[in-house]
Amino acid sequence: MASNSFKVSDVEVILTSYADRASDIFFIRQQVFHLEQNIDPVLDMDGEDETADHFIAYWQQQPVGIARIRAYEDGTQAKIERVAVLQAFRQQGIGKAITISALQYAQQQGFATAILYAQTPSASFYEQFGFQRQGEPFIQADMLHIAMVKNLAETPSRC
Repeated sequence: MASNSFKVSDVEVILTSYADRASDIFFIRQQVFHLEQNIDPVLDMDGEDETADHFIAYWQQQPVGIARIRAYEDGTQAKIERVAVLQAFRQQGIGKAITISALQYAQQQGFATAILYAQTPSASFYEQFGFQRQGEPFIQADMLHIAMVKNLAETPSRC
């Protein structure tokens, strides 16, 4: 897959395949999910990477954040997953840049809605983009999560 670029702030967010940037993607997931959050790598590395599209945020050519997106259920929903920013780079707009890029891409691909499972402390972060909580919190990877959905007919927020 050819890489596309989305420029937001001082961060470059690129759209790529797992095969093209596996080492950068895995590095961030290992740092954030496996080491920082103690998530079992078997749960994280779920076999969905090869069929998903991936976003990587670079700051000064260093990978600092990631997310993946894939068609979900009946194909009308885009599922945004594995959103992570290295600890030293949080609170600098990188998560926003990744989320905006993922929402723009989902709209371009014609998805009707976007869904994600947010760790509950992060739910308010996603609400600023128009995501709404759905249902009750649930445990995934030994952490409390909440399903969140956004209608993609709305324009992504530029918070």
